[in-house]
Amino acid sequence: MIYSAGLITSILPLIAARVTEDASLAGRTTYPFNNLIAYGDELSDNGNGSFAHGITGDPANVYGFGTWTNGPVAVSYLSDLLRVPLTDYAFGGCCGGGDFGATFDNAYTKSKAGATDMIGQVANYTGRGAPGIRSSLQFLWFGENDLSMHTDAFWLGDPKNAQFATDAAVKITAQVQNLIDKGAPYVMVANIYPKHLAPVTPKYLCGTNADCVKTWGQVIQQANSAIQKSLEQFGKKVIYYDAFSFMIQILANPKAYGFPKPLNLFCDGDETAQWTDCMIDGHANEYFWMNFIQPTTAGHKLIAQDMKKTIDTHFA
Repeated sequence: MIYSAGLITSILPLIAARVTEDASLAGRTTYPFNNLIAYGDELSDNGNGSFAHGITGDPANVYGFGTWTNGPVAVSYLSDLLRVPLTDYAFGGCCGGGDFGATFDNAYTKSKAGATDMIGQVANYTGRGAPGIRSSLQFLWFGENDLSMHTDAFWLGDPKNAQFATDAAVKITAQVQNLIDKGAPYVMVANIYPKHLAPVTPKYLCGTNADCVKTWGQVIQQANSAIQKSLEQFGKKVIYYDAFSFMIQILANPKAYGFPKPLNLFCDGDETAQWTDCMIDGHANEYFWMNFIQPTTAGHKLIAQDMKKTIDTHFA
């Protein structure tokens, strides 16, 4: 069972983000912020993006939650863990193929799904006067869709790999600077996750070529290093989250993290997908991968817990 976005004839206009909040949570935080503002792609879309814009295909609610996984995404769990309300501008798309979600910049990597890019998401918030920015934690997680379009997984020395690392750092840094200039006290930036180990890679890129997988991982690490180095200029205003390393830990020993199913199996995507076991029989959270690029909600929950640890360490 494969879901894809319908034909999009134009980029959908920017709209205000859906706000997921519990008034009882505000004010019960021990952090120097009282709300969470998120921007991103399908890894962070809580239903405000593709579902709200009606481009998720059939069924419209994707897997039943409006997200591109079988439940909440990491930033939603993080909001709960921090006990602060979430405003989510992230905009997803399906699932490892051409209809991917948000990118750094649609002029750089166009989202065929019609997703609002990083620049547009931030502009949508700041253009409304950036409500609550001085008491917020801003959250950005982008790059995995741009990665696939601008890098060479077969030759590490390809100049476009170094160029992508530079581009990623420059584009993310520009939006962090923009938010800080508008008054954001803290911006959390999650780096590019280990897409070379996602099911999309053997299916559509590397096949059985282990060197390709290894090289693409190195390409991602180069980009992440460039992003981290560029963000150092902001000091304590930026919280850098190493999604790449934490997910590598999980994938190196999935059973220890609660995922007994083999990593080459996933719930949705092609004729090998374990749809019945996952979604009919209710075993989805025994798998790490929901589809070609997306963790199950159990994976997202672990990532959120690790994000909170990073935040706690930052403010210790």
